Amino acid sequence: MTVKHLNLPFYEGDFERKKRGIRIIRPRGDRRQFSDIQIFNLEGIKSGFKKDKEMFKDFFDPNFIFKIKLNQNVDEEEFIKFLERNKIKVISSSPVGKGYWISLAEDENLTEIKTKLKEYGEKDRYKQFDAIESFEPIPPEEKIGEQLKENPLREGEEAYLDIEIWRMEDERLKEFLDGFKRLISSRGGKVTDELRTENLCLLRVKMNRSIFEEIIKLREISRIDRPPKPYITYKMLSGPLEEFEIGGSPPEDAPAIVVLDSGVLSNHPLLEKAVGDEIAVPMLNREEIKDDKPQDDVGHGTEVAGIALYGDIKKCIKEGRFNPEVWILSAKIMFKEEDETTGDIIATYDESELLEHQLEKGVRYFVEKYRNCKVVNISFGDEYKTMFGNRRQFALATLIDELAKELDIIFVVSAGNNLVPHDYGFPENYPHYLIKEKADVKIIDPASSAYAITVGAIAQEFGPYSERPGRILFSPAKTNYPSPFTRVGPGYKGMIKPEIVEEGGNYIYPTDDPLYRKVENIGGGIVVLNHKWSEDGRLFTVSYGTSLSAPKVAHYIAKLFNNFPNYSTNLIKALLIASAEIPHDRPSPLSEISFNDSDKKLMDLLKVYGYGKPNINVALASERNRVLLLAENKIKLDKVHLYYFYLPKEFIEERGEREISVTLVYNPPIRRNRIDYMGASMEFHLFKNAEIQEVLKAYRHIIHSIEESEEVVPEELKVNEIQLRPGVRIRKRGIHQKGTKIYTRRPDIDPNKPLVLAVISQSRWLKDKGYMQDYAVVVTIKHKARIDLYNRIRERIQVRVRTKWSQSRF
Repeated sequence: MTVKHLNLPFYEGDFERKKRGIRIIRPRGDRRQFSDIQIFNLEGIKSGFKKDKEMFKDFFDPNFIFKIKLNQNVDEEEFIKFLERNKIKVISSSPVGKGYWISLAEDENLTEIKTKLKEYGEKDRYKQFDAIESFEPIPPEEKIGEQLKENPLREGEEAYLDIEIWRMEDERLKEFLDGFKRLISSRGGKVTDELRTENLCLLRVKMNRSIFEEIIKLREISRIDRPPKPYITYKMLSGPLEEFEIGGSPPEDAPAIVVLDSGVLSNHPLLEKAVGDEIAVPMLNREEIKDDKPQDDVGHGTEVAGIALYGDIKKCIKEGRFNPEVWILSAKIMFKEEDETTGDIIATYDESELLEHQLEKGVRYFVEKYRNCKVVNISFGDEYKTMFGNRRQFALATLIDELAKELDIIFVVSAGNNLVPHDYGFPENYPHYLIKEKADVKIIDPASSAYAITVGAIAQEFGPYSERPGRILFSPAKTNYPSPFTRVGPGYKGMIKPEIVEEGGNYIYPTDDPLYRKVENIGGGIVVLNHKWSEDGRLFTVSYGTSLSAPKVAHYIAKLFNNFPNYSTNLIKALLIASAEIPHDRPSPLSEISFNDSDKKLMDLLKVYGYGKPNINVALASERNRVLLLAENKIKLDKVHLYYFYLPKEFIEERGEREISVTLVYNPPIRRNRIDYMGASMEFHLFKNAEIQEVLKAYRHIIHSIEESEEVVPEELKVNEIQLRPGVRIRKRGIHQKGTKIYTRRPDIDPNKPLVLAVISQSRWLKDKGYMQDYAVVVTIKHKARIDLYNRIRERIQVRVRTKWSQSRF
C-alpha cells in the first residue's frame, strides 16, 4: 500500500552562529631574499608587457595580467583586499586556494607593490607576502587546449577556434573585445560568435596559423582550443516491428523535457503525439529558414527523446502500450556528417557558433515560450575535457549552473563514455580501471556541472549468451554492475558525481575472440526508437551509452513534476536522490565496500555509483515500512534550522536491517573565478538521545570555523551525532547531499526523545545579509520487516503539533 509522504516538523525560528577570526598566514624566514627576487620578477613581467603594449597599441590598450603563486591557503576576502591596496585586482583565484591566482595590475609601473615588497624585506611588515611564492608571467603554451595540442593549426589551414577571455569587469572587457575584433578583422579573420555571462566570455573565431601565433601572446586570453565535437556514431541494429496501443497526447500543462541533441523524427508513430515543438538552434534568428522543420539526420536525438518520453521502452513493448505523459521539446544542435574512411554517420556541431551559445539560446527559447518546460536533457560532452585534479570548472558546465539557477530548471547530463574500454585493460582489469585515479576515465564537460544531475551507466539484464551454436557471448559486467564504458567521478572540487546511475547497456564480446572486440548484439544494448523506421520497417533498434541513461532520469524527474507540480526544483531533485540505492550486486572490489567503511574507502564506491539507482515508486509515495518526511524552506546566511521526528519503538526493537538517510539540495549563486565556487554552503547533522532544547542551546554557543572542510558540530553534541555516511566533509562539497546510516543490529536510540536534524548555512563569498537560501530536505526511514512505521511516525508528529498549538494559545 502506498501513501502520501509526510511533512518534516520544523522547530520554529533560526539562530545565528558565532564566528572566529581570519586564518593565520605561516611566516617565511628569508624575507629579504624573497623581496629582491620578486621585485626582479615583476620588472621582467613589466618589460614584456611594455613590448606587447607597443605591439597592439593600434587596436586596444592591453591589460597587464599575470599570475601570483601562493604557497598556502589564505582567507580569500582579506587577501583580495590586500592586493587591491597594492593596485592589483584578482581576476581568478585558484580553485584550491593555494596555487596560481590570475591578477591584473591597475598601476602599470607596479610602484605600490614593489614599494611594499621592499619594506617587507627590510622590516617586519605586510606579512601577507608570506603566502606568496612568486610573481610570474602566463606562458602562451598554458593557454592551448587539449585538442589544439593534439592537432595544431597547419600551415595554410583556416579553422574555427574557441577562445575564452578572462572575465574582467564589463567596461574593461568591452574595450578589449572591441579592439580584439578589429585586430582579427584586419588580419583576415572573423569573430563569428560571442557569449558573455556573469562568469564567462567566450568567442568563436575563424583564423589561420599566423593570426593564432599573434594572438596567443595576449594576456587577456585564458584558453584557446578547437571546438568540441560530439563523439556519437550511429549504427543500425535489428529490432521487431510490432503493433501497439498508443495513447493520446499528454495534457497541455504536462511537464516538458528539452532534448538538446540531433533533433527528433517527430513523425515517428511513437513520438508524433508528444513532440510539442522543435527547433534547429543555429537557425534561430535566421528568417529565411525559420519555418523549416529540423529533422534528425543522425538518429541519436530520436533515441534519447524516446527514452525521455517513455522511460523504459522495453517495458512498454512487453506491456503492449505506449502512453505519453510528458512533452518533448527538441533543440537540434548536431548535424549529420559521414566519415570518409569508415562510412559511419557521425554528428557534428555548427562550426560558426559557440556550443555554449547554442545551449543558452535553445534553453532560453523554450523556457520563455513554455511555462511547463521543467527539465533539460544533455546527452553529449567533450571527451577532451575530463574533470581531474585541480582543474577549473569548465565553461559549458558553468553556463548550465548559471541557467539552472536563473531559470529554475533541472538539467540532466550524461557522465560520458569510454568508447574503447579495452584500452584500459578490459576485460581483465574490469572494474579496477574505473576506480584508479586516472584522467582518461573521469567525467567530461559538462557532467561536472554542480546543479545538473549527472548520470552514469550500469549494465541491464544480460542476454542472450549464445549468438549461434558454438559461439558464446560474454561480459564481466553483470546486471547492475557498472557499464564497462561509463565514466566516473568525483566532480569539480571533489563533488559526488555522478549522483545517479541508470541502465545504459553493456560491452559484449565472443569468448573466442582474443582481441575482445565488441559485438553489436541486442543483449548488450538498450531498446530505443529507430529513426529509420519507415525505411527499415522496424520501430525499434538498440544502442548503448550513458547518453541513454540520462534521459531515463529526465523521464523520472518529469514524472515527479507531473505528480507534484507545486514542488520546487530543489525538492524534486531531493526526492529523486532520496529514492536512489546503490545495488547490492556489485563486482569486486566494489562489492566489499559498505557504508560502515571510512569515507576514503567509500569514495571508491561513490565515484562509480553516486547515490545509486533511483526508484521512481519510492520517490512518488511512502509505504508502511518506508517513510519519507519532506521539508522546503529558506535560511539566512550563517543560521541554523532545526527539525525533529520520533522513531517508533518497532523500528528499534524489531529485528532486521534498518536505514535512516537524509537528503539535502540547495541552489546557491556560483562564481567560477572564486576559490569557493558556491557563494554559500550548507550541511546537516542528525542527533539522537537529546531533547531539541539541548541541541538548540548547544548551537547557540558554537564557534564557527571558516574552514570549508570542517564540521559545524557543538562539542557537547558529538556523542549524540548519528554518523551518516559519507561524512559531512565529503557531502558538503556539492549541492546534492545525502547521508545514510544502516543498522544491522538494534540501534542505541531512545524512542522517547526525538531525532533532531540541524540544517546549517555558511556564507562563503556571499555577504548579503538579506540573502535567503532556498533548500529542500528529505528524511527517509525504512525497515526490512513489514511493520507499520508510517502511522506510528504520523501519530507522533500530529500529537506534537497539536500539543504545541494548544500551548501557544495560553
